Amino acid sequence: MQALLLPLHLTFVGLWLGCVLTEALFERALLGQGRDKELILSALHKRVDIFIEIPTFIMVLATGAMLLATATTNPILYAKLGFALIAIATNTYCVYLVFKRHRLAVQGHWQAFDAVDHLQHKMGAIVLAGIICALGLGLYLLHPTANG
Repeated sequence: MQALLLPLHLTFVGLWLGCVLTEALFERALLGQGRDKELILSALHKRVDIFIEIPTFIMVLATGAMLLATATTNPILYAKLGFALIAIATNTYCVYLVFKRHRLAVQGHWQAFDAVDHLQHKMGAIVLAGIICALGLGLYLLHPTANG
């Protein structure tokens, strides 16, 4: 089981990163193309969060916690964990914003939609940075010379 845990964790991290990047692409393609497209965008993003992103980052958290039980601790690992937890916490907040933005779109509250959308994109940038930093540090820790 332990031998499969790291590849499984890295697979979920890759899926999560791919999901975040894909969401950014369809945000870029549909946002500002008219309110009808923004309604479609908000519904699409909500579905992706429910069926792909939330389960994926929960699995990243679960597999990461299992890996942590056998990890050798050092400052780089703590930094990796910090970035990972920032990404997960911020993504959780982003999910809330995605659901709120969709509700506002359905209700036709476009001024509030725009404000939530702006905040969601700022938080999404933090998620992306957190994932990339945690992944980079994690990959560094896998290098044979990283632990002394």
